[in-house]
This record gives sequence, structure tokens and C-alpha cells, in this order.
Amino acid sequence: MEIYQAIRRLPAKTKERVYLKIREKALLRTRARLIENRVDIEDLSDEELEVIIADEEDKLIGEYKSRGIVALLALLGISLF
Repeated sequence: MEIYQAIRRLPAKTKERVYLKIREKALLRTRARLIENRVDIEDLSDEELEVIIADEEDKLIGEYKSRGIVALLALLGISLF
């Protein structure tokens, strides 16, 4: 099952939490990526930063694609109840 299809079937509140958790993890990875490359966040435009964050989100979703939705929710610390 495609990850997006599985997420679409979730209740709205849970779906929102999934996207928020993915975004938070992407932000952490972006910070780490910038530190590793010794790039000052102030040197980047909002558009450049958004592209990097979106790339990290895509990587995260790609990693989760092979896992089931329940495993994804467990990894993100979200329960269905």
C-alpha cells in the first residue's frame, strides 16, 4: 500500500500529527545537514531552506514507504487511540 494512500485513510487529527512529525524530523535533519556542511542558516533564503526541508521530508517518506502504516505511526510516536 502506498504511504500516501494509507495516510489519507487516517482520521484527520492523526493525519495532521503524522505530517507534523515528519516535518519536525525533516527540520532536525536539515539542521544536521547544514551543520555538517558548515552552512550558516542565515546565509540561505527562505526558498532555499524550504527546498532542503522538502528534500529531507521526501527522504523520510521514502524510508517509511517499505514499512507498514502502523510501524510508521509507532516510529513517529503516534497512537491511533
